[in-house]
Amino acid sequence: MKAKFALLLPLLGALVAQPVVAAGLPDRLERPSRITPLAAQSLLTDLQQVGDNIVMVGASGHVLVQGADTSPMQSQVPVDLLLTAVHFGDAQHGWAVGHDGVILHSTDAGLSWRKQLDGRDIGKLMLDWAEAEVARLEEASAESPDDEALATALDNAYFAVDDAKAGVEAGPSRPLLDVWFRNAKEGWAVGAYGMIVHTRDGGQSWTFVAGLDNPERLHLNSVLGLDDGTLLVAGEGGRLHRSGDGGNTWAAAQQLTDASLYKLVQLSDGRVLTLGFNGTLQVSHDQGQGWRRIALPVEASLYGATQLEDGTVLLAGQGGTLLASRDGEKFQRWQAANKVALLGVAPFNGESLLLIGSDGLKLLSRADLKEQLQ
Repeated sequence: MKAKFALLLPLLGALVAQPVVAAGLPDRLERPSRITPLAAQSLLTDLQQVGDNIVMVGASGHVLVQGADTSPMQSQVPVDLLLTAVHFGDAQHGWAVGHDGVILHSTDAGLSWRKQLDGRDIGKLMLDWAEAEVARLEEASAESPDDEALATALDNAYFAVDDAKAGVEAGPSRPLLDVWFRNAKEGWAVGAYGMIVHTRDGGQSWTFVAGLDNPERLHLNSVLGLDDGTLLVAGEGGRLHRSGDGGNTWAAAQQLTDASLYKLVQLSDGRVLTLGFNGTLQVSHDQGQGWRRIALPVEASLYGATQLEDGTVLLAGQGGTLLASRDGEKFQRWQAANKVALLGVAPFNGESLLLIGSDGLKLLSRADLKEQLQ
């Protein structure tokens, strides 16, 4: 049985109860995020270094920009809902995604944002695709009435139409979970129930992507493009989807493990890591074609990763776990005293690390990390 979305990222389901819209208040897709001094102490889910700054996203539409020598500044954001991921295609152009299928865009390095797309728009994209697929397959089936494969594909297309119509009627209820842009123009966003959208014009227009081997519509948690043009998508049930031509065609899905995969990251030497539930860590040396599991000293679920300038690999996870390795193979553990969930880590100001998670933003000196590694 497919896990409910709240179980996809268990800590997010436990920590974030989306606000109920009271009578007379605008929908959270239309209500701006509230500027509050508590934003840095609230749930933060993802981060990226952009120039000299670090941009972070999280609960209630919060976006924070942390400079090297300043306090974090909260950005103006047009929505008041959980943001799950952020990615910049260059130093100025960034995208953030989240609940209700929202996609936000910044052209000023994260200082301000506007909404490009939401779940209502995605529902229409899905319905348009499904209806076109039914028309195409009905015509093909009429010419080859005994083709069982066509008949099965047509049945699936009918189901896709019904599902898309139900989604449109339900409203923007399907969360997006990750986003990745190759540059300032082309990018992908992935999410719950197998949802993928793609743009080639910086988000002015989007298309629904339907080519993945995912008949069960398992959740898609992470998307990453590699230096050679390969595109990888990882998700629920340990599934890994790979395209060798930038998303035009997709190979059959690989099941790396039974555990859900939450994050993909490429290291400076070309290795690719995928990390996930219960201490799952896998490495690929061939752009995602083959994978090998790496043993870890803990079984904590892992949600975020980065590589420092000296090559050190850091993994952030459940229960305040931070894992460090000089070679990406043998990891040591650092444990936060309060054992709160860590969702991301980034180098900061030369001597520190910036940690984000369920209780917001924290700084950890690299000297303290080295001293306390177990």
